[in-house]
Amino acid sequence: MDTIRPLSSIPAVASTTSESRGQQAQQNQLPLGQLLKAVVVDAKGSDQFILDIGGNKLTAQSQTQLSIGQNLQLQVVNTSPQIELKIVTDTLNQFIGRSLTLVGKNIDLSSLFQNFSQTTPSPLSELTPTSRSIIESFFTLQQSDIGKTEGGTVLKQLLEGVGLNLEHNLSRGDKESAAATLKAALLEVANTFKDAQTIAMTANKVINTIELFQLAQLNTNNEAFLIFPLPLPFIEAGYLSIEKDGSKDGSGSSDDTRFSLHLTMSDIGHLNIDFNKNNDSLMIRFRAESVEKMEFIQQFSKELLDTITDNANISISFASDATDPVSDLIRKIVPKGKSILDTKA
Repeated sequence: MDTIRPLSSIPAVASTTSESRGQQAQQNQLPLGQLLKAVVVDAKGSDQFILDIGGNKLTAQSQTQLSIGQNLQLQVVNTSPQIELKIVTDTLNQFIGRSLTLVGKNIDLSSLFQNFSQTTPSPLSELTPTSRSIIESFFTLQQSDIGKTEGGTVLKQLLEGVGLNLEHNLSRGDKESAAATLKAALLEVANTFKDAQTIAMTANKVINTIELFQLAQLNTNNEAFLIFPLPLPFIEAGYLSIEKDGSKDGSGSSDDTRFSLHLTMSDIGHLNIDFNKNNDSLMIRFRAESVEKMEFIQQFSKELLDTITDNANISISFASDATDPVSDLIRKIVPKGKSILDTKA
């Protein structure tokens, strides 16, 4: 295993927004499994290098040959007696090594707030103001009625606030943007309440789900295919995928875009909704898991057409071949011949 041992401490994300409330020492402890991005900025000898991690430059020791300017994906594998980082070279194996049933699970803070409500005073008061505000705001957004006209704006705010780009922002030295995410706030929760098993476990489950989507996107290695979680409480499992068809050789239009919702909901079961936008036309295909459920959804086709008012050229079709969101995502990112063994929840 290629490892790196920092010779000085690595500030945690949340520490960039901490106030002098006795929390600094706690937040400087990185949790096991956390993913970090680093850039090799200098070499001091055969086995010592200067790394830039989230805008912080530190000296690290590694037997692995590193080159100046090299980008590294790191994971915390040990925190005692000193921090040890593993160089992640195979994001697919990282993905497979996790509990894959979490891939399609929803990012829902209801369980975390339920844990908070069972403790007096509320554990939220022990968090930094930034993290507390982020968690409360995200939870409030999740309770919004996205069926209204501003539903798209709410979903956009949720997706932007999850923290899928946390490590990217840190690698650019943008600590403020990195800290202003749900993932950063949950990392603080997991660390602050590491002795409160229920709270820490609930926070870590959500963090794991976020990181699974990050690893899934890394493994696709395709800027034209994007994967986003759907942090909506009424969805049991699911994700949004966006695929752009525009080609540089002129064989495709830059206006061609396909995006799909891969959902599991308690009353409907598995539901796939495929959107294909081509110039001025929009094709929508609803795929239910059975003929009976397909016919039920088909009853509401007129209401859907009446709702979409900015495109006159719309066609809607229905089918009964919906797939499970988790299985569908695995097929997209795991090459043939690879097997998934760890599927424990």
